[in-house]
Amino acid sequence: MLIFVALSFLFVITSSQGPPDPSNDAAVARYVIHNSDWASMATISTLNATLNYPFVSVKSMADGPSSNGTGVPYFYITPREVSGQDIQRDNRVTIMATLAQSDYCAQQSLDPQSPRCPRAIISGRLVEIPQNASDYQFARDSLFSRHPGMDSWPAALRFYVAKLNIEQVLVWAQVGRMRNVPLSDYFNPPA
Repeated sequence: MLIFVALSFLFVITSSQGPPDPSNDAAVARYVIHNSDWASMATISTLNATLNYPFVSVKSMADGPSSNGTGVPYFYITPREVSGQDIQRDNRVTIMATLAQSDYCAQQSLDPQSPRCPRAIISGRLVEIPQNASDYQFARDSLFSRHPGMDSWPAALRFYVAKLNIEQVLVWAQVGRMRNVPLSDYFNPPA
């Protein structure tokens, strides 16, 4: 546990200095996820007109407070929205976050589609975090500290805190192909 805390601390220091070396796949993926306030989330559509097609929506997210990224994306989901309904039927999702949403790529004169504009693509299962779970308060506090408006979203929409149980991480931060990041590296990125 002490090693994880130390590595997380090193990651926070690195993230405040800009993106890591593009060849450090795990660190780049963690940097992109931690420094992104939202991600595109793909679900399997339950809409009649697009049944079983991919459906994409924008979701606010956090992987911890600004000072401590864990790599686990947390979301505030409502079952009343299309993707929330999709998740109830099939909770497999893929998210994509990119530094194009910050000013980094523009400052480097990189088009958002450029392979050198870093992005992380993470697939897994989105699960509700029960309110009595050990990580519930951390996840909720992380979301609400980075997205203060969530606190006033209507209770009638039955929002719940969810996390992505990660099964695959891909990163694209340099010319060439996307690279697979082993989960052991993603959760313990080399400094």
